[in-house]
Amino acid sequence: MTHSFTITTSGDRGPRRWWWVRIYPDVDAMRAAANRCSPGTDFSQAYGVCQTARWRTETGGLRYGLRGYSGIIRLAEPHVTAEIAAHELVHAAVATYRMTVNNDVRLGRACSGREEALAYIFGELYAAFAQRMRSTP
Repeated sequence: MTHSFTITTSGDRGPRRWWWVRIYPDVDAMRAAANRCSPGTDFSQAYGVCQTARWRTETGGLRYGLRGYSGIIRLAEPHVTAEIAAHELVHAAVATYRMTVNNDVRLGRACSGREEALAYIFGELYAAFAQRMRSTP
């Protein structure tokens, strides 16, 4: 792993939540780490991964990370772009919303196709915005 840090919510909209951000030297190292956390999941096309800290309870409900821990955002050099980071942050934001505000986001359960589409659209828009901001005097 190249380096890691944490990001947190303010706590204004429910309990304060925090995420690990881990940046790996290449996609192979990132995918291997993601596979260790979620065996059997196909990460072969991933250039970023958001893994939520949640587990099924014995009764079928969900239990989230303790003491505000929400999960890990994994990114890989040289693919740490505004678009990929924004995409993974949408997944983190939706998961945090489910943990702290309401599980019903109307995007389907867990990371459905609808949530993935939202993340791609936001990533593209944010990348275009960031590029324009860099080029605007």
